[in-house]
Order: sequence, then C-alpha cells, then structure tokens
Amino acid sequence: MQPWDAIICTSAVSRAVIETLFARQEEHLSRRLGATRFVRPQLPVIPLGVECEVQAGRMERRNEARSSLGISSADFVVLFLGRLSFHAKANPTPMYLALERLARRHRVVLIECGWTANDHIAQALSEARAKLCPSVRSIVLDGRISDVRDTAWAAADVFCSLSDNIQETFGLTPIEAMAAELPVVVTDWMDTRIR
Repeated sequence: MQPWDAIICTSAVSRAVIETLFARQEEHLSRRLGATRFVRPQLPVIPLGVECEVQAGRMERRNEARSSLGISSADFVVLFLGRLSFHAKANPTPMYLALERLARRHRVVLIECGWTANDHIAQALSEARAKLCPSVRSIVLDGRISDVRDTAWAAADVFCSLSDNIQETFGLTPIEAMAAELPVVVTDWMDTRIR
C-alpha cells in the first residue's frame, strides 16, 4: 500500500471499522515483528447514492403492485430486499420469529426479494420459513430483475434488514427504503461491533 491508495468507505461507520482493523493489525505486527512504520491508504467517505424521486415514484404503483402479488389492503407487508444468504448477509431467524409473533395480531406477508447462491440455500431458507413463521404468508421474488424489485418496493409497508455479517457495511437497501418513505427496521450491529 502507498499513501496515494484509497479504500472508498460508504459511511463513517465503515471507515471506523476499517481504521480499527488497520490499528489491530499494526499492533499485532509491532508486537510480533517489532514493526514501527505503517502506511495506510486514504479512507474517503463517499455515501451510497439513491435517486429519491425515482424510488418515491415507485410507491405510486402500490395498489397495482399489491394486486399483482395477491396482497390485500388489509395485509401488513414486510420487505427484505437483497442477497438471500444466512451465512453471508443475514440470518433470517430473528426476523422470522418476530413476524410470527406479529402474525398473532395481523395478517402478515413477507416478501423476500433477492437471490440465493444455490438451491441448497434456497431450500434451507424455505424450510426455516415453514418452521419459524408458519402463520406468515411468504413471497419469494427474484431481486435481480428490475421490474420485480419495483413491484416489491411498491407493495411494502415496512422494510426489514437484520444484517449480521462482516461483509455488510451501511448498505444501499436501507437508503432506498427511506427514499421510498418506508419505515425501516435494521440492525445497528456494525456500529456496536467496533466499540
């Protein structure tokens, strides 16, 4: 690494995590090898961008989107959008359990709009939904298709992403959800992990 190299950080929290990782590695190299000079790259924060007007405009298709998915106006729709991966994004167990509790009082629909790396993961998620939130209607959509994502955003009442993996930083989908004027339920684990 040279001082002119850079790692782009999408938030102050992700920069703090990277700074912590560098500091720990430098401390290790000092203790183990007696190193005294370290070169760090620049760590500029360049936030993720969202076209707010486009995202908010998707919500104008709410009735059409819900109708196309067979969702009634009385249903409460929770959207998870992103990679469907319990090992590299978010273990869905807390979300599934919370939605099952919510289903005691409301008709709940979970839309998981994303993609899995393989059929084994898709099957494991399907089995987890059946076991952990059997009272929740589940819709799985292919999030790689733009029109499908638009429909998912438009149909939702709330966005949920309980990311718990080191591969995740601040994330684009919470920003998109806010731009769509949806309530957002997300983890703060990135912030607490660096303390």
